[in-house]
Amino acid sequence: MRNRLLLILSAFAILAMGGNARAQKGGVLTPEVQVGFLAGPVGGINLVAYNSDAFPILNSEPSCFLAQNGSGVAPWGGASLEFPMGNPNELQNFIVGEVIYDSKSSKFTNLSGAAASTPTKLNGVVDNNSGVTTALDATLSYLVVNLQYKYNFTPGPSPVGPGIQVGPSVGIKMGANFNKTVTVSASSGDMNVGGGVQTQTVTSSTTVSTASSLRIALRAQATYDISFSNDWIGTPTVGYDFPITRVDNTENWRASALFAGLAIRYFIRG
Repeated sequence: MRNRLLLILSAFAILAMGGNARAQKGGVLTPEVQVGFLAGPVGGINLVAYNSDAFPILNSEPSCFLAQNGSGVAPWGGASLEFPMGNPNELQNFIVGEVIYDSKSSKFTNLSGAAASTPTKLNGVVDNNSGVTTALDATLSYLVVNLQYKYNFTPGPSPVGPGIQVGPSVGIKMGANFNKTVTVSASSGDMNVGGGVQTQTVTSSTTVSTASSLRIALRAQATYDISFSNDWIGTPTVGYDFPITRVDNTENWRASALFAGLAIRYFIRG
């Protein structure tokens, strides 16, 4: 009886050890998907649009040489981090953080940029048929932090396919300057005795002292993730930057942008 009991206990012990070994072996053969985050550079161009009230380019001539609105092309670029959320086998939800240099530099549109038949004195001679032309552009840049939610329509173990991305953007002003150009064309004297028309161009740059130090905006964009490998992801993007705050309240000046760019990120797996 005692020998039979020992045999039964020994059999149970052998079966338990075999089951544990199979469980450990199964764990090795079924690896878990590692989670992590993506990091890399991002950059592109802004198609900048200015919206403003009409205001004088020259303070000495408040009723003429007016500027209003405007447009231009400016660069942006920096670093990007992307944090996947949810099931690591079906990644669709992400938090994206960016720190970028964002230029919103552009040219203003002249409402009355030139004045003909303006009496001008040059070299002691008054010319009643002289001309004055003005132009104004702005050098405007920010250090921006973007925090956005991204949703991919196609699930996968790494970001893939089309998606949408939206979130707030907060910028700290790095520079805001008005760049003015004034060109005067006038006769230097009697053309019959060697006078003739001369042109003089003067440029100047002044700081916009009333520009806001903080810019708050909302960025919305369409994205498309392309896997170059298991670890490298390229993401072309196109979107719109909608300003909530003004650049300068004095001219009711806002700067928005339709933008396009490309992010190259490496999947750092934990």
